[in-house]
Amino acid sequence: MSQPSLVRPIWAARSSLRAVWVAAGESTEWIARRTDTLLVELGAALEISGWETPQHERWEGPLNALIGVVERHVTVGTFGNKEPESGYLFTVSGISQQIGLHVQVSAGSQSTGRRIPLHSLTVDLRELVSGGVTGPVGDTLCAAVAETWKPLTLSLSDPLVNRTARRGGWRIPVGYRTWVNAEVGTLNHLEEGLASFGLAAGTLISAPDDWSADRVVAAMTATLAANGLDEIPH
Repeated sequence: MSQPSLVRPIWAARSSLRAVWVAAGESTEWIARRTDTLLVELGAALEISGWETPQHERWEGPLNALIGVVERHVTVGTFGNKEPESGYLFTVSGISQQIGLHVQVSAGSQSTGRRIPLHSLTVDLRELVSGGVTGPVGDTLCAAVAETWKPLTLSLSDPLVNRTARRGGWRIPVGYRTWVNAEVGTLNHLEEGLASFGLAAGTLISAPDDWSADRVVAAMTATLAANGLDEIPH
């Protein structure tokens, strides 16, 4: 797990988690159940009492109500027309006294994706008060997604790490936290300064929260390469 530190994480001001899995045609019930399980977990862990879409639809009530929220967010194409074959895309947001989360789900497409994965979960993390975002908050976020959503990979990073890494498409993303499902591969070697531990069905690698983006990217990509890992199997 990340080392306890009094240093404010470099990524605290603006960070995001992205998780990817390989699937095709997930049902609206599957999407609603997975989303609800995650939001309940995050709400309990981070003291977020409620969630709603940008259209002010509350994420609450019985399963049928949650399925209805998903169904009202069919993916929209380039020219503004709905594309049911492309699945569903929606965002739900919640806040505590210290942080705000925006959870975006892209799922249900009939295709796994060609150049890029089409099935993903993104969580944007915003600090509302100084000190609200800490290393343990990042660990909690990673654990909740890995345990409830069961993706193939996830990473917690900030814009500078993403620009430095330039690992788009199907390449395994890297960040201050990088998690790899055992289905993708095992991690037997770590670069100096990194830490790892078993989490859900995989391994979470942590970089110190005061490292620069260049150092994080170099260490994480070297670790993946040393373990023969590069792309997400698809």
